[in-house]
Formats: sequence, structure tokens, C-alpha cells
Amino acid sequence: MKKILVLITAIFAFGCTKQLEKVPQGQLTESNVFTQASDFILAIDAVYEPLTDRWRGSWDWDAGASICRDWVIGDVMSDDAVKGGGGLGDQEDMRRMETFAIFPTNNNVLGIWRYNYKGINAANVILLQDGSKAHDLDPSTFNRIKGEAYFLRAFYYFRLVVNFGDVPLLIPEKNLNDNSKRASVAEVYAQIEEDLQNAASALPASYPASDYQRATSGAAHALLAKTYLYREQWQKCLDEIALAQGVGNYSLLANYADNFNGSGEQGKEIIFAARHDAGKVPSQGSILNAVFAPRGIGWGFNLPTQDLVNEYETGDPRLKATVFMAGDTYFDGNPYDPSASLTGYCLKKLLGNFNPSDDGGIDYVYIRYADVLLWQAECYAQLNDLVNAKASLEMVRARARANAGVPGVLPPVVTTVKDDLLKAIQHERRVELAFEGQRYYDLIRWGLAATVLAKSPAADPLTGYKDYGDGWQSRNALLPIPQREVDLLGFGQNSGY
Repeated sequence: MKKILVLITAIFAFGCTKQLEKVPQGQLTESNVFTQASDFILAIDAVYEPLTDRWRGSWDWDAGASICRDWVIGDVMSDDAVKGGGGLGDQEDMRRMETFAIFPTNNNVLGIWRYNYKGINAANVILLQDGSKAHDLDPSTFNRIKGEAYFLRAFYYFRLVVNFGDVPLLIPEKNLNDNSKRASVAEVYAQIEEDLQNAASALPASYPASDYQRATSGAAHALLAKTYLYREQWQKCLDEIALAQGVGNYSLLANYADNFNGSGEQGKEIIFAARHDAGKVPSQGSILNAVFAPRGIGWGFNLPTQDLVNEYETGDPRLKATVFMAGDTYFDGNPYDPSASLTGYCLKKLLGNFNPSDDGGIDYVYIRYADVLLWQAECYAQLNDLVNAKASLEMVRARARANAGVPGVLPPVVTTVKDDLLKAIQHERRVELAFEGQRYYDLIRWGLAATVLAKSPAADPLTGYKDYGDGWQSRNALLPIPQREVDLLGFGQNSGY
């Protein structure tokens, strides 16, 4: 286990017709794969694959399940959602995540580790190539593909470092191949910065519509801004946001809901998303469409809480775009049945009326411009530039106000007190970005997790509402290292587990 596992077979997950037409050459290796331009396209597509929520034919619980459950951490472990499903015993490992009774054997923890390293290994395969054996490979295309690989490696390492802290740093072009050694958080962030700078210089600002899902230079600057935000490097975050705005020409969609109903997937608000296409063979749709749909249509997981619903200001149209509730009509034209949910609410954002329900066609958004504007507002506020902070915040609120179409709804924030403005930004992030996997991480980086997710006398174990077990503890700032990795690789466990 001392060397990186090169997942060459992953390259062919999207097809290998031309290779099969050749004279059989025995086992596939790097030496006989990267011989034509199409091999590199297949290889970079494989690096994106762990970001998607496609059904892969087997749940594979022992290896972390068939999809990477980012939403379990970002949403279910926060005050925005409860596990849901068919009751307390349905997906017990998810229940343990939301009550902070997390063990290193939890398959959600293993899934986060497994899928991110799968992506890193696939990126490393490409970054070790020089392209010389593929005579039909255009140098500019090869440079762009390497830029995508740099971006995606950084993306996966960011998710690892925020969830686990010190992790093995596998960078084969630097001869860093030992996965039994955990690199420090500082070392991981330094590599993320380097990869994103390489990506930003190699990637285009946009693509043809057929390739809209690929990483851009604007996405690289935005992700680097997010890494600075998480480290409270406010000015550096603002600098990267400015660079993203300069190359990306981003803007908010006129209609907030269009970011999540499929119609705005190629719009200027989406900076980076995982692409899902329904009706393809093999399936390229999203299984989350079934996971989150109400019981009887889907499986009813990731249910909105009353606490989240209460957070929305009166008349805020983002509530209707995010949550199904009594009196609503479901996508199929039938009345929404609140009895299908333990909380009475079900998720609407990112879902649609697809048949079969586990082949959804809505992309999963990882970074969009409204999120970036709220980073910008937060950084300006932290630097005591309240005028610019309110200007960035107002752009987000103004769109919601226009969607409401009702005078007096969502008035501009006018406070001149820094702490009050930061609270307003925190509120706005919650309602604007609900169920986009941000809330739990926001609570941690704001130092609010121990208070918001404390043991509660209002806990309802039957629904999961406010049932955080004994409450969030400082050890929960990181997840445990999966026990399988500890046993195989021999490194230490995170503190408290």
C-alpha cells in the first residue's frame, strides 16, 4: 500500500470502442493507453466522475456506498435538515452522523475519503503524462486537459482537508507517492494553491455548450478564493474573487429557481457543477433525484427542518424554490403530501419529475456566483469595509426581492455595526444556499457549531429534529479517519475518535 494506486481502468468508464477495434495487446497500462487524443478525453472525463451522483449498479456499503454523500455532512449534520428516509433505522450510519455519534467505521466517512482519493488518483494519471505518444493530440488541448486535472485534484484535496485535516499528499510529479504518511494541513493547502494557480493559467474562461461542465479559469480562481475564506485570509480571498469576476463575466440569473430546475445550467451564475443527463445509456443521471424525493416517489432523505423554514423572512421566494410544504403541487401535478415526510417538508431544490426517479437530469451545483458574492460580503465586513460588504450582500437580496415582486419584502440591510452585518450575511448564506452543502461547514468556520448544534431539550428522536445527541464537540470539527485506512496504512486517528 506504499504506492499510489493508478486507476487506469477508470479511464474507460465512458467507453473504449477504438481500443477494442485494435489488435489485442494484453493488459491495459499507461504505456499502451495514452496513444491517441481520445484517450486523454476519456481520462479527464474519468476525473470528473466521482463528483457526479450517478447510480453505479451497487451500493457497495463496505467501500462507502455508491455515491459520495457530501450532503450528509453539509446538510444533515447541520440544523437545516434531518436524515429522513424510512425511519430511525433506515441508514443508521447517517443517523449517527446527525447525532455526532460518529465512529471511524461509518460508511459515510469512508465514502468521503474513498471518492476524493479516487478522483485524485485519476487526476494523477493524467498529470504524469507528457502527451508525446499521442500524435493527434493538439498541444493546446493537452494543456487544457492538464489544467482540468490540476483543478480537480485541488477540488478533491480541499474536500479532504476540510473534512479530515492532515491527509496523505499524493503528488507523483514531486515523487510524493507514500500514502501511509499524512501531510500537514499547511502542506495540503500549499499544494491546493499551486494546483489552482496552474489550473487558472491553463484553463479557458468558457467552453462550447457541449462541454459546459468542464472547469474554467474562473472556477479555479473561485475555488482558490474559497480556500482563503476558510483560512480567514480575507484580502487574498477578495483578490481571487476579483480575478474570477474578471475572467468569468459572471452574473446572477434573473430567477433564483432557474439555478436548480435545469433551465439555468449553462447560465452565468453557475461557476462549477457536476453534470447530470437523464435518459442516457449507461445512466448519466442523478440518483439524488430519488434519494431526496418524497416517500412513495423516492426515498425521502435530507428533509428540511422547521428551524430552516422559520429562518426565511416573510415573503422570501427562495423558500418556495427550496422546500415542498402543505398546499404545494409536486412536479407531477399532484398535491404534495406532507405526511410523506417526517418533518412535513421535502426538498424541492435540485429535483424534477423524472422517470425513473433515480435518473434525474438536474446538475449538482458546487460553486455559483451568489455564493461568491456572499464570500465577498463577508471578507469586506471582516476588513471593516461595511459599505462594500453591504453592496455585495444587496446584490443577492435584490434578486430575491425582485423575484418576490411584493413591496417591502427583503429590504436592504442598512446596519453600520460590523457584528450585526456579519449576522445578516450569515442569515443570507443560510437561506440563499440551503441544501447546497455549505451550512455545516459555515457553522464550524464561524465558531457557531457548538452553540447551534448543542444538545437540545427540544430534541425529537422520532423525527431527528434538533436531535444532535450529546451535541457537537470540538473533535467534530474533523471527521474520523476511516478505520479501514488506519488499519491498512498504519497512521494515527484524529483526536477524540
